[in-house]
Amino acid sequence: AGKMFAITGWRLGWAIGPRQIIQKLHGVCLVDTFGCPTILQEVVARMLERERLLVDPKESYFNWAGSIFAENYTKLCNAFKSVNMPPVHAEGGFFLVVDCSKRSFKFQESDEYKNCNDAQDVKIAKELTKQFKILMLPLSLFYNLELKAIPTNYLRVCFAKCPQTINRAIEIIETFD
Repeated sequence: AGKMFAITGWRLGWAIGPRQIIQKLHGVCLVDTFGCPTILQEVVARMLERERLLVDPKESYFNWAGSIFAENYTKLCNAFKSVNMPPVHAEGGFFLVVDCSKRSFKFQESDEYKNCNDAQDVKIAKELTKQFKILMLPLSLFYNLELKAIPTNYLRVCFAKCPQTINRAIEIIETFD
């Protein structure tokens, strides 16, 4: 719900699918949903009910959001391609992953950067945040540190944002040096 309804921090989701999968998910829910406040459940249930009652699908938030998110995805892909950070295409989700190994940044020449022991993607993400005020998460943070080969050249960015935020991000991406 947090990404779909643009209510960051609301950790509430739902699933629709074949009975055998939903039955397995039900087992997870027994131990996983205890921390979800009742008010969040009520609000999201009302949002979903409103969508179900719409007669004209053109008015549906899901249709509107889906088209906006698809447009955001395409715009961000193009912006990152233009600065030699090729996207890794996905068929679902709210995040775009880009490869940061194909280009270099001026900040990579600094002694501070070179002497930092963080993974490459962590260092780049920190510098992009500091210097360009754009937040991209290093994908290596999502891996188990015990793995022998953790990819350290990928950054993740959310495209489930309003068009104004995406347009501002593109303006910033275009200034990467």
